[in-house]
Amino acid sequence: MHFARVAIETPDGPQARIVVADNGSPERWIDARAAERLRQLRRGATGSGAARLAAALIPGSLSAALEVGEAFLEAARAAAESSDEEAVAAPGARRLPSIDAVAYRDFMAFEEHFVTASRKLRGRDPEPVLYELPVSYFGNAHAILGPEDEIPWPHYSDHMDYELELGIVIGRGGRDMQPDEALAHVLGLTVFNDFSARDIQGREMAAGLGPSKGKHFASAVGPRIVTLDSLPSALAMTARINGEVWSQGSTGTIMWPIAELIAWASAGEPLMAGTLLGSGTVGGGCGVELGRRLNPGDVVELEIEGIGVLRNRLGVPASEGWMPTPRTRRAI
Repeated sequence: MHFARVAIETPDGPQARIVVADNGSPERWIDARAAERLRQLRRGATGSGAARLAAALIPGSLSAALEVGEAFLEAARAAAESSDEEAVAAPGARRLPSIDAVAYRDFMAFEEHFVTASRKLRGRDPEPVLYELPVSYFGNAHAILGPEDEIPWPHYSDHMDYELELGIVIGRGGRDMQPDEALAHVLGLTVFNDFSARDIQGREMAAGLGPSKGKHFASAVGPRIVTLDSLPSALAMTARINGEVWSQGSTGTIMWPIAELIAWASAGEPLMAGTLLGSGTVGGGCGVELGRRLNPGDVVELEIEGIGVLRNRLGVPASEGWMPTPRTRRAI
């Protein structure tokens, strides 16, 4: 099953809608709210009652819909199987981020990436802790953009980079999960681009914290979320810049499996429905590993087998912005 979010035009402006598709017709998108309204009408609801119930079960926010639990998933499955032409989503609607995440955490789960990146950026092998724990950081969930959105280039950076990642969408929350139960909490997988400002990232992380401003300006997710039962176990991953292939990899090379990433993310803390987990960059999946840089206006396309293509264009660097004034070190 496939999930996505689109913007539809209304007299009050654009409105977010959840659309769904089944595996047999992955490009036949059904407006889940419209399908649920028709389903409730057939079950005896009045027109206004059916509309209210459909809006409550299927809001425009996927994270909010997941809070409804099995009632939403039941409605979504019924919509995906619907034969009602009236519920088919209008073609060409603008794609929104496939998940409006309540939280976003990114891991480093691919060994080739963290070994190569550490040697390129820091001139040494990675820290042993990366083999002991699935290390992650919290990103800015409010800065996640969708397909075709322009990626802002912050004023404090001259070195922009992409990161080819698998996105894991949590469909059912939990705490202190075990790996053998973790996959039952996954709604599905998507394409994720953890854009990076490498110069400020390196400066900040020298202090032992972060990343912060090196990541928090923008990430991108989409174009759809595909359930695990609809995908093979290993997925080909490709990055193209202005149509040229820069990166190729596979989810099958991941060192920390998805189930263990979820289990560790939930250890000692709640992992909420609607959370986006990034797998970290696949080996060779960023410019730093390749000795290449992005330029303003570059078109970055990330593709994962069975999920689709996430396409974004880089904006021009912001002309100005505030920067802190360095302080003088005191004799302490």
